Amino acid sequence: MLQINDYLEKNIDSIKSIITEFEINKEFSSHDFIEKFTAKFEQDYIEMLVNYQKSGQAFQTVHSLIAKFLSLKMSILGIEKTHRKVSENVRGNLDIIQWWNRLS
Repeated sequence: MLQINDYLEKNIDSIKSIITEFEINKEFSSHDFIEKFTAKFEQDYIEMLVNYQKSGQAFQTVHSLIAKFLSLKMSILGIEKTHRKVSENVRGNLDIIQWWNRLS
C-alpha cells in the first residue's frame, strides 16, 4: 500500500516545484495544488485513491492527507495559510478548505 506521507516526503523537491508554479503572494487553494499534483503524479495519485476506495471517501481522505502534509511542511515549502473558504471539489460540490500563499 502506498503510504501518502512517505510518498510526499520522498518527492518533496517535486512538491516544491509544483508550488513554484503559483504566483508569489497570490492565494491558491488546496484543490488548486491537488490539481497540479495529479497532473504530475497521475498514476501514483490513482493508486492513492484505490488504496482508500473501500472507505467510501477516497477523494476526501487522500486530499485531506495531502493538505495536512502541506500544513506540516509549510516552512520547508515556502507557503503560509491564509484562511479557509469555499472551493469546488472534484465532484462539483462546494467544500470549505484551506487556502495558501506562496512566500518565495
